[in-house]
Amino acid sequence: LTSGSLIVTMKAFFSSHLEPNLVKQVFLNKTLNASSHWLGGTYQLMDLQVIDMKPSIRPPTEIPTVISSFQHFHLNFTVTNLPYSQDIAQPGTTKHRQNKRSIEYALNQLFRNSSIKNYFSDCQVLAFRAVSESNHTGVDSLCNFSPLARRVDKVTIYEEFLRMTKNGTQLMNFTLDKKSVLVDGYSYSRDDSVIRNSELPFWAIILICLLALLVLITCLTCCFLVTVCRRKKERDYQVQWHRLGYYLPHLDLRKLP
Repeated sequence: LTSGSLIVTMKAFFSSHLEPNLVKQVFLNKTLNASSHWLGGTYQLMDLQVIDMKPSIRPPTEIPTVISSFQHFHLNFTVTNLPYSQDIAQPGTTKHRQNKRSIEYALNQLFRNSSIKNYFSDCQVLAFRAVSESNHTGVDSLCNFSPLARRVDKVTIYEEFLRMTKNGTQLMNFTLDKKSVLVDGYSYSRDDSVIRNSELPFWAIILICLLALLVLITCLTCCFLVTVCRRKKERDYQVQWHRLGYYLPHLDLRKLP
């Protein structure tokens, strides 16, 4: 600790070999804000050095369990109080970096105070885009959750985001368009529209009713014809009932000469 500055030395472990310059460059890119480097919103960084990289050798009993990669969910929404411009869409500009940092901070704070905070890792803004028929700014982000979170899915994240943003309208200082909120393409409004689109059109319902009526008429006609045929057959045989039984008049021996 010298003159109010803290010198930090840390070891970073990776699953495979990486070039020191690559590690340094990624760290610098992720901490760059305007003209200086910041870790979070508190620590300003200077004189970053990647000294060396050595393979980590551990006894078999000390090898940590390898956890699969995080679950990634695309979170998209529209900010209505952030006018779109080329500066905000262009990476590397001051406006892009400032808004990217602010929205990432807001998203991270939101999920870290949510009911699924134990499974949350981080959110990153991927891009800013124009929204058709308005000057609003669309935000495309990627949120990462623990692979062990079996109960976390896009519906859960969507509902939690709405709950923590006043029904999808307020993210800290940013006002949102609720209808624009999507988690991996899912939203209540889109789900409802899919249900509505799955309903049959009016003309199809009429056609089905006419077809059913035609089938009913055909069945009744067939039944009528069968009944007529049976009655005709009965008249040919002239079957008659008697109190002692039945007899066939055309076989009566009394009629013989």
